[in-house]
Amino acid sequence: MNLHFGILRPSVTLVLVAALLYGCAPSPAVKVSGKSISPREIKEAVRANHEAVRSMSGSGTISVETPEMAQSGSFDLQLRKPDSVLVTVEGPFGINVGSVLLTRTSFTFYNSLENQLVSGVVTPGNLRRIFRMEMTFDDLLTLFSGGTFLREDNGDPASITEEENQLVFVYRSEDGERRYFVDPATLLITRVQRLDSGGKPTLEARFERYRVIGDAHLPGLVRLTQQVARRRVSVSFSSLQVNADVPPLVLDVPANAERIRWKE
Repeated sequence: MNLHFGILRPSVTLVLVAALLYGCAPSPAVKVSGKSISPREIKEAVRANHEAVRSMSGSGTISVETPEMAQSGSFDLQLRKPDSVLVTVEGPFGINVGSVLLTRTSFTFYNSLENQLVSGVVTPGNLRRIFRMEMTFDDLLTLFSGGTFLREDNGDPASITEEENQLVFVYRSEDGERRYFVDPATLLITRVQRLDSGGKPTLEARFERYRVIGDAHLPGLVRLTQQVARRRVSVSFSSLQVNADVPPLVLDVPANAERIRWKE
C-alpha cells in the first residue's frame, strides 16, 4: 500500500475557499491540482496509513526534558496494536536503566538500578510517575507509531484552515480544541495540537523525517511537548521493523527483585 498520492500543495486561496464552504456542506471537497478530495478522504488516508502498522520493533534514542532534569538514553521497543508496548531503556555506557510493559489496563515497570518491580493500573497519574509527563496510553502509542485522528474526532471538523502550507483540521469540544496539521503533498499528519478552553496550547506532538517502512509511512523523529509544565519527550529511531512476527510481550525480571504495587 502506498499512500503517497503525488498531490501538490494547495494554494492558500483554495484552502480558504474550502473553509468558507464548509459551513454550507457536510463534506466539502478541497481542489488540489485540478482534483477534488474531501476531508473524509484525507482522514481515511491518514487512518489507513496508521492502521497499516499492526506491530513494531525498533531501537533508537529517547530524551526527556523537564524543569527538574534532562536525561537521554537508548531504547528498544516492541509494540503490538492495539494494546501492548514493551520499552527497555539504557543509559550511558550501556547501563540498563529499566523496562516497562504496558497494556491499556495494567503496567509492570522494572527499575534495574533499584532492582524493583512496580506494577499497577494504567492511569494518567501512574503514567506521569513513570514517564514524568502527562499522557494517556494512546499518547504513548502515538509517540512510537505516528499520529492519527483521535476516535472522538471521527466526524467532520468544525473548520479547515491553512497554516504554514499545511491543511489544519480543527475540532472543538467543551474541554478545548484539537488541531491536526496534514501535509497535502503526502496526506500525513505532521503535527497535533491540543488547546484548553481558553485557547492556550497544552500539548503538541510533532512528526518528522517520514520514511516508508513496509506498508506504511512512519516518522523517524517524534517530539511530544507539554507547554504548561515545560516538559518534552523526543524519540528518534535508528532502526525500525513493522508487521514482523512479534511474540507475546514478556518482562524479564530477576527473582529477587523487590515487588511494589502502586494503588493509584
